Amino acid sequence: MLLAGMIVLFAVTLPGKFLTYDNLIGVVSNQTIGGIVALGLLLPLAAGVFDISIGGVMTLAVVVVTWLFQTTGGDMPIPVAILITLLAGLCAGGINAGLVVIAKVDPFIATIGTSSVFLGLSEVIANGETIAKNIPHAFTTIGRAEIFEVPITTVYLIVLALIVWYVLDHTPFGRNLYATGAGREAARPSGAPTSKVIFITFLVSALFATIAGVVYGARLGSGPPNTGASYLLPAYASAFLGSTMIKPGRFNVPGLIVALFIVAVGINGLQLYGIPFWVVDTYQGLVLIIAVVLAKTKTRNAKKGKAPASDAAPPAAEGAPA
Repeated sequence: MLLAGMIVLFAVTLPGKFLTYDNLIGVVSNQTIGGIVALGLLLPLAAGVFDISIGGVMTLAVVVVTWLFQTTGGDMPIPVAILITLLAGLCAGGINAGLVVIAKVDPFIATIGTSSVFLGLSEVIANGETIAKNIPHAFTTIGRAEIFEVPITTVYLIVLALIVWYVLDHTPFGRNLYATGAGREAARPSGAPTSKVIFITFLVSALFATIAGVVYGARLGSGPPNTGASYLLPAYASAFLGSTMIKPGRFNVPGLIVALFIVAVGINGLQLYGIPFWVVDTYQGLVLIIAVVLAKTKTRNAKKGKAPASDAAPPAAEGAPA
């Protein structure tokens, strides 16, 4: 209802600007990178932990994949460059997982620290400059191509969303994930491998942030060493807002997709109004605050109604596994 109301509002107040093909396809296209990041973020959140490092991991991926081309004069095979970058992202996720699961560091503190490290590594690799030399045209096609006039990045988002939806809603891992998020102490006696689940969620979160970084680098055709930080707040805002709809009190893919477009349509409408640049950040921050409040309220209501533990995930992450 909220999304429909926003569309009607902007369509009426911005005639000839909002409801145009170019604008609407632009709204969808601009949200795909952040959507991929947010999809990966769903898993640790559903498990009850935060991953603040996603911006740093995405930045590292953008820099690494373009640096590999630049240092080889564009001769690095594209599949090899992407594979190396994905492995680097998995290593970053493994570091996060090790700190949280093995070293028992609070996930919020651990991933804030690693995010700073990943951003620093990105600056070192890029030497503080945007990497833009010897980027193969075939690589940029990965981020710029269209399928029936639909940006290929949208196709990536749809495919990844379907995969995550299936894993969360139709696999034993998804059930264990939600059980872990609902309460680790209660989940362990029932056989849920909570530590293993949390370890995997950090790997997946980093992998999706890496995929987003590769796609971003391909679409931009360069590797700026200051990219991912701007995707952190929108990803959290969308994830928490999504947990208040479709399946209230539970981080879920359909709700996330709707939330992504609520955020995107709101930003697009404000930009078409010609508002100052700082209003966008304010809007995203307000969405996150409102979403967290709504998520907490719905979770409390679900507990009062004695909702099954496996159907609810806490909107706020806990500390490291006991």
